[in-house]
Amino acid sequence: MSLLITNGRIVTSTEDYSADILCEDEKIQQIGQNLAPPPGAEVIDAAGKYVFPGFIDPHVHIHLPFMGTHAKDTYESASRAALTGGTTTLIEMCCPSRQEEPLAGFEKWLSKAQGISACDYTFHMGVTRFDDLAAAQLREIVQRGVASFKIFLAYKGAFGIDDQELFQTLQLARELGVIVTAHCENETLVAELQQRLLNEGKTGPEWHEPSRPTCVEAGGVQHLMTFAQLTKAHVYVVHTSCREAIEAAEAARQRGVKVWIETVIPYLLLDDTYAQQPNFEGARYVMSPPIRSREHQEILWNARSF
Repeated sequence: MSLLITNGRIVTSTEDYSADILCEDEKIQQIGQNLAPPPGAEVIDAAGKYVFPGFIDPHVHIHLPFMGTHAKDTYESASRAALTGGTTTLIEMCCPSRQEEPLAGFEKWLSKAQGISACDYTFHMGVTRFDDLAAAQLREIVQRGVASFKIFLAYKGAFGIDDQELFQTLQLARELGVIVTAHCENETLVAELQQRLLNEGKTGPEWHEPSRPTCVEAGGVQHLMTFAQLTKAHVYVVHTSCREAIEAAEAARQRGVKVWIETVIPYLLLDDTYAQQPNFEGARYVMSPPIRSREHQEILWNARSF
C-alpha cells in the first residue's frame, strides 16, 4: 500500500521545510518536491499542516494502581489520546507491588494493552524487589523485548527498593545491556519532613512541596549517581523538577557516569503557587517531585546537554 503526503511542512530534529513524502509498506521511501503518486496510492494533502516523525513518549502511566488509588485511563482511551497528539509509540511504567512477582506483573500490564492499543507500546519494567526469583524473571522479561527497568528511590514499603536491591538491579541491568529509569528522592527525608509537618498540623496541599524540597530530590539523584558510577550502568532520571537535580546529574556526567534526564510538562509551565490555591483547590497540582518555584523553569527549558 502506497501513501503520498503532499505539500506538508516537514519538521525534524534539524530541519524545517516543505515537501512531499512517499511511503511504501509503512516506510518512508522518498522525500522531495512534486512527487508523482504511484497507481492506487492514497494521497493526503497536508497543505498548511505540520508533518512530524511519530513521537515517542517515554514516560506513560495507564494501568496505575498507586497507594490506594487507580488511574482512570485504559489502553483504548490513552492510546487514542496519544495518537491525537502525534505520539505513535509510548513506553508505560509497569510497576507491580513488592508483593507481586515481576513476571506476573509484566503479564498483567501486557494483558491491558494486547489487542487494545491503537499505537505501538512497550514497557519500563518496574523492579520493586530484588531476589533470586526476581532476577531470573527479569532476565526472561528482557529476553521478551523489554529494554529498560524502572526503580523508585521513594515510596518506602510500596515500590521503593533498598540500597542492596539498588546495587543488584544496576549490576543486572549492566549485564543485560538495559537502561534503568529512576524516581529520585530520599525516602527517609521525605518521611521525616512529612511527620514534622503533620505534627504541626500542616496537612494542606500547599505543604506538599515543603515535605520534599529540592535538596531531597537532588540527594536522590546524587545517591543514584554513586551506584551508577560503581556499576557502570546506564541510568535515566525521570521527571526532573529543579536546578539542583540537574546539577547533580551534570556533575556525575562529568565523572563519566552514563546518565540522561527528563522533565515533564507541569514543571515547565506551572509553579508552586498552583498548589497554594485555597479551599483545597491546590490538590489538583500535587505530584512528586513537587511543582517548584518559577526560578527553576528556565534551566529546565535550557538543559539541552541531556
